[in-house]
Amino acid sequence: MKWAAVALFAGCISPVMHFGAGKSATQAQHDTLVEFTPIRLSTDGTWRGSVADAKIRVYADDDYRAQNLKWQQTFGEQLEYANAVLGPQFGVRLVADYRVWNHHAPGNGLAADLEALRAGDPGTDVLTVIGLTSALSLTSATFDLLGIANEPGRHVMLRGYADLEERKAFARAFPDLTSDERDNALEARRRHKLAAVLLHELAHTLGSPHELITDTLMNPTYSEHATAFSPEAHAVIQRGFDQRLGRETHTDVAAAPPPPSPGVVTVHKILSVTIKAGSISVDEVTKTDTELTMTFRGEATLDKDTEVLLHADPGVPSSRVVEVLDRAKAAGLTKFNFR
Repeated sequence: MKWAAVALFAGCISPVMHFGAGKSATQAQHDTLVEFTPIRLSTDGTWRGSVADAKIRVYADDDYRAQNLKWQQTFGEQLEYANAVLGPQFGVRLVADYRVWNHHAPGNGLAADLEALRAGDPGTDVLTVIGLTSALSLTSATFDLLGIANEPGRHVMLRGYADLEERKAFARAFPDLTSDERDNALEARRRHKLAAVLLHELAHTLGSPHELITDTLMNPTYSEHATAFSPEAHAVIQRGFDQRLGRETHTDVAAAPPPPSPGVVTVHKILSVTIKAGSISVDEVTKTDTELTMTFRGEATLDKDTEVLLHADPGVPSSRVVEVLDRAKAAGLTKFNFR
C-alpha cells in the first residue's frame, strides 16, 4: 500500500517587515498581511456536461467533534468551497453522508487513523471515505500535518483547522493592524487552506501524485498562491473521476485553468535530515543543534530552494520536528518534504 502523506501544512507566521521610502510600521504590516492573504481558488472551467453527484461518507471522531460542536456545518463549508472547484472543472459534486465515529486515539498519528478508518469502512459503495480528527495545537507550527490519503484508494484522513493558533500568530505578527483586518485575512486563509487540503487529498485517492511545479494544488507544500491543479494533474484526476463514476473518459487537458508557468526546471540539492530520540543527522552526519543551524544557513546562502527531506523516528515528539523545521525556515530554506 502506498501512503500519500500531504505536505499541506499550517505555516508559521514569521513575516519579514519591509521598511523604506517613508513606510510606517503599520503600512509595512499591511503590505505583509496582503502577502499572507490567499488567492481565491479558481472556480473557472470548461465542463459542458451535467454535473454528477458523487457520494462520500464523512466520519468525525471524538476529538474533532469536541473541537467543532457544529462539525457537520464546519465540514460542510469546506466541502462547499471544494465543490465550487470540482463542478466546473470536473463535472462532479460531492454529497456527504455524515457519521459519528467513536474513535479516540490521539497518539496514533494520521497513518494509523487512516488504517482504522479503512478497516471500519471499505468504502466500495462511495467515491471516498473521509475521516476527521482534531487539529494539532502547536504554538509554532511551521509544518502542521493536515492530511493523509491512500494513493490511489478510497480513504482520506483530515485534521481540523488550528484556528486559535493562527489567531495568536497573526496577533503577534500584525499588532498595529485592526482586528477586522486580521480577521478578514484569517478567514480567507482558513477557507483556502481547508478546501486546498481536501482537494489535494481527494486527488491523491484518484491517482494524482505530488508534483514539483510551485503554487499548484498538488505541490507537497501548501501555498497561499495556489489556485488550481496543473494540466497534468487535472488529466489524471479527470480520468479517476470518470472511471469511478462510470462515465466516458474526458481527455481534454485544456479543461484545467493553466497554473503559473513553472519556468526552467532546475535541479536543487536535497538535505536528508533524520531525527532520532537522542540525536539528529544531516546526510548521515550527526549534528549538534548549533551545527544544524549553521548547515541550514550555509545551504540557504548557496541555494534557498534546497529541499529539506525529513525523517523522524517513531516516538520523536512533534515539538522536536517543528523545532527543526523552524530552524530551517529561519535560515532561509523554504522547501520541505517527509519520507
